[in-house]
Amino acid sequence: MDKDVARRAFEMALASYKPDFETFFLARLFGLDFSYGENTCRVEFPVHAFMDNPQGSLHGGVIAFVLDVSMGHLIKHVLGTPGVTLEMKVQYLATVRPPRASCEARFLRQGRSIAFLEAHLRDAHGNLAAAATSTRSRRTSTCSRP
Repeated sequence: MDKDVARRAFEMALASYKPDFETFFLARLFGLDFSYGENTCRVEFPVHAFMDNPQGSLHGGVIAFVLDVSMGHLIKHVLGTPGVTLEMKVQYLATVRPPRASCEARFLRQGRSIAFLEAHLRDAHGNLAAAATSTRSRRTSTCSRP
């Protein structure tokens, strides 16, 4: 692992994060770049060795994180309010290695209070590496606070 690359990513995230969509700390740490189409959210990011699992490919937790973030940002972008993940299923299809990866989320169906989404993560060559589906509440909380 290149410690300088990891250190620069961490320092950049510390210096530039804001507690908001697209700019929260982990999005900055992993270098996520967001773009939106009509009812889609695309996330592109560099793949660095500090994101690897012990086998030397992109860690499944990082993959799940990016899939989750893409669907969450899509809800916020289209509906104007955050949603809450009720469940998410991830299928890992292939390894991901440097230099880059991208993810695209889209709605499968939107109800009044529940949305169903899917996201696909691809490697730098466009090969499908992971897919996820998610059920999300359009409410900002699933429990009441005292």
